[in-house]
Amino acid sequence: MSIIQIADNNYKGVSIDKSDIENIKQFANKKIKYLKENNLFILSKNSFKDDIENSDIIELDEVNNKIYSNNIMGFIGYNDTQIKITSRFASNENDYFLHYMLQKVLCLNIFDLQHSTDKDDSFDFLIYMFLDLFQKAIRQGIFKSYQNREYNDANVRGVIDINRHIKNNIPFNGKIAYNTREYSYDNNITQLIRHTIEYINTKSKGILNINEDIKSGVFQIIEATKRYDKNKRQSIINKNLKKLNHPYFYEYEPLRKICIQILRHEELKYGREENKIYGILFDGAYLWEEYIYTILKDLDFLHPRNKEKTDGINLLNKKWTVYPDFYNYNKQIVLDTKYKMLNKDNDKIDGSDKHQIISYVYTLGAKIGAFIYPIKETKEDLKSLIGELNNSKNNGILKASIHKCGFLIPNENFKNIKEFANKIKTSEDNFKEKIENKFQLSF
Repeated sequence: MSIIQIADNNYKGVSIDKSDIENIKQFANKKIKYLKENNLFILSKNSFKDDIENSDIIELDEVNNKIYSNNIMGFIGYNDTQIKITSRFASNENDYFLHYMLQKVLCLNIFDLQHSTDKDDSFDFLIYMFLDLFQKAIRQGIFKSYQNREYNDANVRGVIDINRHIKNNIPFNGKIAYNTREYSYDNNITQLIRHTIEYINTKSKGILNINEDIKSGVFQIIEATKRYDKNKRQSIINKNLKKLNHPYFYEYEPLRKICIQILRHEELKYGREENKIYGILFDGAYLWEEYIYTILKDLDFLHPRNKEKTDGINLLNKKWTVYPDFYNYNKQIVLDTKYKMLNKDNDKIDGSDKHQIISYVYTLGAKIGAFIYPIKETKEDLKSLIGELNNSKNNGILKASIHKCGFLIPNENFKNIKEFANKIKTSEDNFKEKIENKFQLSF
């Protein structure tokens, strides 16, 4: 299998072999929204702000045999060609930064998860998503549906199956063959989840014991699927290929999709599942924003949600609601995350972003507005203050300043993700200190 690695937001491009071009063409230069019906799973904000669905995952230049990336990370493939998109802030091919952000955002504590020996960590991403989606689904209860059952005993409680009865019970032996339709926990969906659980256990021992919710959910699925037969895996997959539409158990649809990806992983990895686009992708801007929130929520910052219409602020007396990334009334701070490197001249900050954060500062009566962005070296963040607001026309009633705040991403050759986690903890503490000290505000 051909595995091509490229960092996100790589506009210089990475050279590829001509033999991979036809496979890459199946998903390159195409908007995400046109690929969603394939075997893809996408983790993003899903709001108009980022408009991720109108982005290309990969751009292909057939003339120069090169591919270019955007703000998407993860992996995507077709037949025996797979593209692995790492974070540009990763120190080496082991993208611990991406793994760390995913574990923090998805509230997982699985630092002992071992990466594949062939450096293909796509299976790790699938496990992350399975654990997250499994917990969400189990909170809705164990999936239940009507199932057709065949019985052959003396307790008749259904429609007698004459042909089967003659075949099995003549001469008469006291039993009756009959069919029933039962509302059961043991169904195609729970069987699919059970097969996925058993498969994961063969690949990553102990990973399903990371917390009590998952352990309890696994126990419930095992208890519900008494008819489990490891030899029927392909049959169960085939019975679950159709999209699940249920008014109550709606969390089971994304879980169904990720289960099928996991059970087909070996086929996808070695090109045995032909003519299928597959992958799991992460919106870099969304992941960075949610990771920063795992730190700021301890400091009582609000994190407005556009999709859920929560904690927005009104710019035009309840007629125009906007949603800053983060703000804190008491600290008088509003923050905007940027998943890109900002240089010392601040010319990589869009004009619309500058206008936006200034409007937030004025509306909230804040003293500080700041852009939060990742950096690889401390020297990239020598100057924090961008400038103070020009209030000459209103006698300086509102005194406020706009800053940029670099968040150092450790850039060393770590042996494992535990080493990386210990190192980035220092960055998190330094970031909290900057917030608490209000960027050393002088007024």
